[in-house]
Amino acid sequence: MEVIFFMSLFNIGYGIFGLFGKMNIPEKFKGHEWTKNYMKELGIADILLGVPWLILYFAFKQYDPGYWTVFLLIILLALPSFFLVIRIERKYNKLLKKD
Repeated sequence: MEVIFFMSLFNIGYGIFGLFGKMNIPEKFKGHEWTKNYMKELGIADILLGVPWLILYFAFKQYDPGYWTVFLLIILLALPSFFLVIRIERKYNKLLKKD
């Protein structure tokens, strides 16, 4: 369970860096007028991934429901962030093709 804690802190921290425009992104997305918005949206996606995992860690700190239950909850809590990243990538790949 400690891995979930550290992964959630990493994702929240990296998401905060993204909100401030300090995220490491691929070269093809750098140097455009929308690059800051791209990093901010990816930062939001990272925070959306980290916060539920942090809540999950504290919820199951005292009570251990079993590895499979925790694994399934981790996957379910990651789905909103996963779909958001897919939407972001599609949006900015279209903008990249226009430029």
